[in-house]
Amino acid sequence: MALEALQQHFRTEQETLWGDGLALSAAADGVSGHFARLRLHSHFQPLLDAVTLQPLAHEALLRPLDPHSGAYLPPSAAFACARTPQEAVYLDRLCRVVHALNFVRQQPGRQLLFLNVSGRHLAAVAQEHGAAFERLLALCGLQPQQVVLEILEASVDQLELLQTALQAYRKRGFRIAMDDFGCQHSNFDRLWQLTPDLVKLDRHLIQQAEVNPRARLILPKLIGIIHDLGAQAVWNRDGAAAPPLRGRRQRPAAGLLLCPSAADAAARRCRNACGVAPGGAGIGTAIRLRRRARPER
Repeated sequence: MALEALQQHFRTEQETLWGDGLALSAAADGVSGHFARLRLHSHFQPLLDAVTLQPLAHEALLRPLDPHSGAYLPPSAAFACARTPQEAVYLDRLCRVVHALNFVRQQPGRQLLFLNVSGRHLAAVAQEHGAAFERLLALCGLQPQQVVLEILEASVDQLELLQTALQAYRKRGFRIAMDDFGCQHSNFDRLWQLTPDLVKLDRHLIQQAEVNPRARLILPKLIGIIHDLGAQAVWNRDGAAAPPLRGRRQRPAAGLLLCPSAADAAARRCRNACGVAPGGAGIGTAIRLRRRARPER
């Protein structure tokens, strides 16, 4: 019934954009979306505790499939097919619904799901950010409190628009993660202007810390600032890459560790513990993120 209701929702949206068509379909290996002759599939990456390496949550990633060639394309290929702001909003919500449905199929219980929100979506929605998605999420069987929305702060130039959107999401119970912080010319002052719950460090920062002594010295301090602002840090671990270190005893910095590599031992332990089928969509165990005390407004 939930899938039928979601199919009807997107069918109605399609009629206002380009006409009727298939939006969602279910198979034994999961739910997929359909947009511009592409099939939209989910892939999940585990997030681990940086100290204990225990699985804490999963991030949903888009895997567009060209059914004619059988080749998987980068996510940007799907979003490039959205010709108008309205189509961009439609596609962004469709992707998140596909991820949410596949997440729920794994019976995640109280676990958290990390979902990306595109900058085009944020700019195209005039007000009440999160209202439509909250209703769709309920049909999927999830609540906003189970979802962390990832925002690429560099994708939206207007600070006021970004602040308004994030405030609306928070009022509905969503948590906010700032994605790829430190990429190119990220604005450092947006850390306290946007007050995210989590900050995902750009992978190049971690790579520089492995080879550059000065970067290795600065990175743990940056993580400390993020923690002082009431957020948690998230960074990538690619195979041999180690977490940032702190202090004379070289203890790992507290935070979350994103493990995209299937060859990584920690990722394998996470997948085994979570029962993730090879190539399938699986989820991890429950995450406990502390709620920061926000000042009264």
